[in-house]
Amino acid sequence: MNWDIVKEPTILATAAVYGVLAWIVINAGIFGLWLGILLFVSLWRYCYTVLLSVAQGHSRIPPPDIDSMNPVGKWAWFMHWFFFPGLVIATARFQPLGAGVALLAAVTFPASAGVMGVTSNLAAAFNPAALAHFMGTLGRDYWLLVLGFVAIVAGAFVTVAYVTPVLGPFAQLPSIMLMVWALLASFALIGTTLRAHRLDFEIAGEVKPREERALQEKHQDWRKVLDIAYGSFRSGILVSGYKTLHQLVDANGDSIEVNYWLVENMLEWQDKKFALEVATKLFPRLVARGDVAGAFELYKRCRRRVPEFRPESRDATKIGEYAAAIGQAGIAVELGYNPEAQRALGTGSKP
Repeated sequence: MNWDIVKEPTILATAAVYGVLAWIVINAGIFGLWLGILLFVSLWRYCYTVLLSVAQGHSRIPPPDIDSMNPVGKWAWFMHWFFFPGLVIATARFQPLGAGVALLAAVTFPASAGVMGVTSNLAAAFNPAALAHFMGTLGRDYWLLVLGFVAIVAGAFVTVAYVTPVLGPFAQLPSIMLMVWALLASFALIGTTLRAHRLDFEIAGEVKPREERALQEKHQDWRKVLDIAYGSFRSGILVSGYKTLHQLVDANGDSIEVNYWLVENMLEWQDKKFALEVATKLFPRLVARGDVAGAFELYKRCRRRVPEFRPESRDATKIGEYAAAIGQAGIAVELGYNPEAQRALGTGSKP
């Protein structure tokens, strides 16, 4: 989660512009009612533009344009937002029910907004199974996101309630700007978390810079060699297939990068054993250099295609320990790592 995103120039400028427009609408009385609705709907639509652009890794968040501000179309996005504050406001008078609903909304909204941003599907954004999967995939990062979301929203409300009133008659405009900023910053924060897990959600990236294009060209060359090896394996000429793979690996210095790439692409083959052979040799190298996070991601990819696959016990223990530390208890248990047993063992070893 990247907190620098909340001070991104486009977010600050957009909050100021929308704040001025909202201030004009509010003070226009009955004449500004319809304009206020259109402004609010367009703001909410732009929030998803912010979320998606950050999740896709754009170097700059695009400013509002005709499409992103268009209040007509994609009403599902507006209905998604309307549900959460609407429910909180409707139950606020009935305590302690209202407090419970507000807490539930704070915990589930980042997940729901994330699902909505990725799928644009209102039913999926309210599906408990989809939300649980989203939270489980993010693990500890999700609860850090919830804390960040609550901090932004609560901080904005506290500031509006206790700080901006000192400005007297001039308090309304900065208060509105601050609330708009909190809304945009919340969506941007969700976007940064999605960006960190973009491979899990298969989020497409932005236009590739020169370095990424060079990497893509290198991978295309690797693909040609891998296709030759695949043809040999399919024909039953295992010796030739293995020789071709060794030539590719040796030509790239037996780097972790080329081995990781081989695993990811060979997992697409019908026979997964060749990919798992490479992965089994790669796990100890990743663990040895301290990249347990990389080993964990590699295991998740293998496990997704071959659920019964497990690394060797020594590597599995390290990966399981890491999984437990980031809140992925289910994966830790399936790898044979038991935090309670480890703590008991540590306690028992003390004099």
